[in-house]
Amino acid sequence: MPAADRLSSLLEPITLRLARTSLPARGRELASALLSLLPTRLRALVEGDDQRLFLLRHGDEVELVAAGRRGDTALGRLPLDDAGVLDAARHRLDGHAVPRWLLLPVSLVLRRNLALPVAAEARLREVLAFELDRQTPFSADQVSYQGRVLSRDAATQQLAVELLVLPKSRLDAELLALGTLGADLAGVDVVDADGRRLGVNLLPEARREHHHDPVRRLNATLAAVAVVALFATLLLTLANRREVRDDFRAQVEAATIEARQARLLRNQLQVSAQAANFLAATRASRPTMLEVLDDLTRRIPDDTSLDKLSINDDNLVMVGHSNAAPALVALLQESPLLVEPALSGAVQADPRTGRDRFTLKAGIAVKPSPEAADAPRP
Repeated sequence: MPAADRLSSLLEPITLRLARTSLPARGRELASALLSLLPTRLRALVEGDDQRLFLLRHGDEVELVAAGRRGDTALGRLPLDDAGVLDAARHRLDGHAVPRWLLLPVSLVLRRNLALPVAAEARLREVLAFELDRQTPFSADQVSYQGRVLSRDAATQQLAVELLVLPKSRLDAELLALGTLGADLAGVDVVDADGRRLGVNLLPEARREHHHDPVRRLNATLAAVAVVALFATLLLTLANRREVRDDFRAQVEAATIEARQARLLRNQLQVSAQAANFLAATRASRPTMLEVLDDLTRRIPDDTSLDKLSINDDNLVMVGHSNAAPALVALLQESPLLVEPALSGAVQADPRTGRDRFTLKAGIAVKPSPEAADAPRP
């Protein structure tokens, strides 16, 4: 199977599903609304004129009707019995490259209305080929036929189709009567009693003359350029969003690092502040060395001398000589800066000085402080 046919078979189900919805009608309305916003010249360039020349035979004359988006225009009639006029008209029409269509009266065509399943629309021509034997006395090789969809019923899943059948003998007779104008036709349409064209093409595919519309080619090119530009815009937008995302991630990472460093500095500051507060509270709760020395100077009598005085943490140790060493304990008990003063060891008499050598220990009084009690030790 050729690639084009394979692609058509794949797209047919999608096309049928879209045809059953209101999307095609809405799309046409939207396209018409957008085209109405364009200037007249630009709209004519985008839409294209889609000109056709219809040939309608009236006995020995043929009527020429030019059809376009702006409507139909009667160009006149030509006699069919004058070969020179027909050749001149054919030569002039070939210079304009306008597709020529033959219009046949509806009386020459056999019409049948059929009710088919909706699924038959994908293979409508093949289905109508089987219906020819039932609906007409002709076989498929004797006629040129085409079907047109009249309506679709979504509730009953039925398709109203009109079958139009034209015997090839009648078609050949009509083409022969046109003379040179009957050659190189693009299609054969049918006009009803009211003068309306049915929009079918009963000319066999092998005998059709294909004309290339430059406007359609331009529109296809513009559509392709628009699609490419759209994808390029999407890719550029995606790249910009990715770049913004990467920059945002880098900013978040930098802010996270700064926040982590700030948190570490804050913790260090809190620890330092707590240690400083603890030291300050500890110093405030204890008497200074000058206060201790001043208190001892006022309480120790003059007959007592100290050889050694040391204060380690909250412990005070005094070593010296005194005439009444046991009395020192009572004197120091009255001090608000000392706690539990007591002699350590035995009091020994010093034969050199005639006084008693003593060692006295006491504790340094600590003031109760809530800050010092609550503050953690470093």
